[in-house]
Amino acid sequence: MVGRICAHIQANLTEDLGLAALGEKFSISPFHLQRVFKEVVGMSPRRYTEECRISRLKKHLGEGQSVTSALRGVGYSSQSWLYGDSTAKLGMTPGVYRRGGVGMRISYMTGSSPLGRLLVAATEHGICMVNLGEGDADLVQALHREYPKAVTAESKEVQDLFDAVLGYFRGQQKKLPLDMRGTAFQRKVWAALQTIPDGSITSYSEIAARIGQPRAVRAVANACGKNPVPLIVPCHRVVRKDGGLGGYGLGIWRKRALLAEEKSRTRAADTTAADESPRL
Repeated sequence: MVGRICAHIQANLTEDLGLAALGEKFSISPFHLQRVFKEVVGMSPRRYTEECRISRLKKHLGEGQSVTSALRGVGYSSQSWLYGDSTAKLGMTPGVYRRGGVGMRISYMTGSSPLGRLLVAATEHGICMVNLGEGDADLVQALHREYPKAVTAESKEVQDLFDAVLGYFRGQQKKLPLDMRGTAFQRKVWAALQTIPDGSITSYSEIAARIGQPRAVRAVANACGKNPVPLIVPCHRVVRKDGGLGGYGLGIWRKRALLAEEKSRTRAADTTAADESPRL
């Protein structure tokens, strides 16, 4: 039933999707619908509808539709819903998002890392992308796909940020400025990921429980996959409940290597601390 409700919401974003309308459509009391939906999906029907509308809005804006037309296409006749907190909903103003990042200036730097070539890109507000790959051309192309109309330039301006990200491979995890696009749910997941200590792992279900939405395990996994700044936001420390590694956008072998290095480093630190502890 919840699957049918989700499909109905996704297909009818311009319609009335309040609890009363959904209850009438599926012959279920609004109270029972709210309770069951939240148990299964991990969020209320209203929150799920908003996440769907934000996702569809991004698609429309990315296709070049005007803000007014894009909003109308997801069921909003007024722009107040979006502009009241536009950067929180889209990660940037809707006009900039629609234009593929036009007007944005992004500086980036590439170089060697223990796990291949590393790209670090930043706006004036902070790091917007961290990526690993086999060659610089592919990394730069991925940056252009994400921000097709932004002004991007290789620059020594990000040298300090690049060096700081390299430090993450050695356990030197400084707090860095970030400029991340994402939905409210994604940002909640990313914030939870940053609380996982170096050398530790947790599961997707544990992260879902930590953010107060224990049923949203799949949504948590999707948010991990959308993380634009891996290493800094350590999504590699999240594994399946059965201990399997799960997915990783930078390659499973890199996830395995990162976890092994962190475990080894933590074990070495524990051994040193034990050797240095006073003996009676």
